[in-house]
Amino acid sequence: FMRTQKKVSIGIISPYNAQVFEIQSKIKQYTSVSDTDFIVNVRSVDGFQGGEEDIIIMSTVRSNGSGKVGFLSNRQRANVAMTRARYCLWILGNASTLANSDSIWRKLILDAKRRDCYHNADEDKKLARVIDDVLFELELGESETSFKKLSLCEKPEDDASSSRTMKPRGSSMRLMNQLRGVRSLREDMESLL
Repeated sequence: FMRTQKKVSIGIISPYNAQVFEIQSKIKQYTSVSDTDFIVNVRSVDGFQGGEEDIIIMSTVRSNGSGKVGFLSNRQRANVAMTRARYCLWILGNASTLANSDSIWRKLILDAKRRDCYHNADEDKKLARVIDDVLFELELGESETSFKKLSLCEKPEDDASSSRTMKPRGSSMRLMNQLRGVRSLREDMESLL
């Protein structure tokens, strides 16, 4: 993306059309007021069959104590949803429901925890730091990335109180600040789960 100036493609997958339409409506609100270097496609699991995006964000929707995940318990649908990402897959959902589902989702939760790829949004209030750390691990921290125009809402002021042991550089610092500004979009999306 850095060399080609290609727009980053982001896919948001939901198993239910009602949530797809609601997410599309929220995305339009934010992208209509912002010049972005990414393309967002929101579709159902079936709508993504055969397609790929650079980044996939998947909402599993279901949240219950019984572990019922609806048709996401279908291994083929789960396979379609989890194999659409070229580079990065984020799964948003209720970990208890998924872990109690007696399906591939239980194994996925256990594997994510074992590999330190699991993040509890209720406990991890600084999710932007996680994303920034991943960028450093991928050695994108020193280069201009095509995420430089990620700001989807009012640009936040620099927060002098947020210090880190490892100081972010260049575009990573801008990305981290811009991701803080996306908080309202994230909160809107979490309310849809």
